[in-house]
Amino acid sequence: MSKQSPLQTMAADAGKRRLYSLTSIINFGLVTLIVAIFILAVTTYSKLKSFEDSLTLMTNESLPTVVHSGELYSQMSLLMSVTERLSSANSDAMRRIAYDAINQQLTSLDDVAMERNDNAYMLAQLRSIRRELADLNSLVEQKLTVNVLLNTQQDKLYTLHSNITENSSSNVASLANQPWYLAFTNIVARSSEVLTTEQLSLIRQQKRQITALLDELQAFSLQQSASKIDSASAISEQIRRIVLDESSGLIALRQSQLKIVGRVRGRGNFVRNLISDYARLNEFESHQLNESVLEAAFSTSRLVSQQVKHISVIFVFVFLAYVGFVLFIHHAVVRRLKTLRNQVQQRAAGNSREIALGGKDEIAELADSFEKFAATIEHQKASLEELSLRDALTAIANRRALDERYLQEIHVASRQRWPLTVMLLDVDFFKQYNDNYGHSQGDDCLKQVADLLKSQLPRKTDFLARYGGEEFAILLPNTNQSGAILVADSILNAFKEAQIPHDFSGVADHITISIGISVSQDVLGEHSIPSFEEADKSLYNAKRKGRNQWIMYDEDHIK
Repeated sequence: MSKQSPLQTMAADAGKRRLYSLTSIINFGLVTLIVAIFILAVTTYSKLKSFEDSLTLMTNESLPTVVHSGELYSQMSLLMSVTERLSSANSDAMRRIAYDAINQQLTSLDDVAMERNDNAYMLAQLRSIRRELADLNSLVEQKLTVNVLLNTQQDKLYTLHSNITENSSSNVASLANQPWYLAFTNIVARSSEVLTTEQLSLIRQQKRQITALLDELQAFSLQQSASKIDSASAISEQIRRIVLDESSGLIALRQSQLKIVGRVRGRGNFVRNLISDYARLNEFESHQLNESVLEAAFSTSRLVSQQVKHISVIFVFVFLAYVGFVLFIHHAVVRRLKTLRNQVQQRAAGNSREIALGGKDEIAELADSFEKFAATIEHQKASLEELSLRDALTAIANRRALDERYLQEIHVASRQRWPLTVMLLDVDFFKQYNDNYGHSQGDDCLKQVADLLKSQLPRKTDFLARYGGEEFAILLPNTNQSGAILVADSILNAFKEAQIPHDFSGVADHITISIGISVSQDVLGEHSIPSFEEADKSLYNAKRKGRNQWIMYDEDHIK
């Protein structure tokens, strides 16, 4: 025999104890109300038949014109939107997408114009807009082409600078002081400033300055020793071509870029104004048509008001039936649902009161379902709270769990009068590790560090947590200074034996760790409390003294 699920069991129990169904009662009431409304509709139809002709006239002549005008205005608004996208396109793909959207909108506008009597005028206007948009697309394409060429020249300049720096890395100290290299770096910096200048007059001024610097660089090149920088004259000539070439130089391309951007902005504004003017003209025509429609509708409304008097009696009957149905719904459904809502809110606020309602219908079943779901959620909440105390990366305790454990250990140490040790540990030069090996490798390194630290804490009462980033924290209950020193030395030796590679460390060729220690003490009968602030000061002192060591907080005070 198969085992039923909790929901199946609950449904079976509800079916056994149900005496009446709210669904059947409500359905009956709704059917009755619908029948009454149907009778009202039939009566209304018979009374309104007399002015059907006037409504037909308004519908067949006035409304189509208004609809066409509104559709045209909507299409023009969409065309203006995609025109904005074309003007601001910063890649060829975006330009093509925007221009394809513009062509689609123009095709839609052609279809709308063909449905109007004045289609010849509209088509002429649309042809003018189409020509202007084609010119705008051509300008945007030119702008993107210049952008690509400018980026290419910029990459060449930065590549040349990078190659010179890398090729001369063995003699960086002497290179940095050479006049040729200083002039070369100054030219690269001035050329980079050109890319952010927005005024042509300033660019011409910068061009004169860069030309003077290039002449100075050429003079230094003739004096440059071949043992320091190879082909200095060739490099000087190469950077002159990259920056000052009249057709493909960085400065010439930047000037062309600014000019084309100005033309794109001006042409875009002209096209938007052209579209806006045409849309406003269409809106004015639509407004005039709306006034004629409103006048016809006002005449019709007067006729309707006369007929409303004849159906008022029927409406009162239907209204009274509706009020009776609403009162029943309020008594049998709404009030009980409010009670259920209050019970659910109290349970959600932490009240252990059971969710239950009297009755043998669907609402009572719903209350039973809420009770079972509430119990399930409370169980899941407890499980999630436990998970929230774990660090997702290293699978050890997180900062929140550390704060709670620290308060517990302080109370225990004060009550038992035994020492408590707080350690803060920081991986040395971890930023350099992340920058050179990558963040994924950095995450793996933190996992290895957490495993090494756990292996050096054999007691179940010892507590390890991730303090933040590459920092970890350890709590050692009933551990004095000598015990703390033994643990710290054990941790340093463990990292030395593990030999986790770190070629970019400033203290060793493997991962090392610095430790700050704070230990509680009894002074004149008073039990001092170790703190993370003291441990952090010791950790800072350990880093200041060269890293890969531990420092006791008392030693800081002695020094």
